[in-house]
Amino acid sequence: MKTIFMMLLFVVVSCGKESSPEGRSKIRDEKLQEKIDSLKVQNEQIIKDIRLIKKELKIENKGQK
Repeated sequence: MKTIFMMLLFVVVSCGKESSPEGRSKIRDEKLQEKIDSLKVQNEQIIKDIRLIKKELKIENKGQK
């Protein structure tokens, strides 16, 4: 009985995502997609900041003429 229980426990534990190459690749792909999404958000913020800086510089340049 203990042997059957141990075998069942082993089967349940070994069936996680991390146990198969496909599962590990899916986890890796999910993490990469999260990083890409984060970089997209950061890139959008940088673009907004650059536009604001350009706008401020144009205002300052007009005042100096």
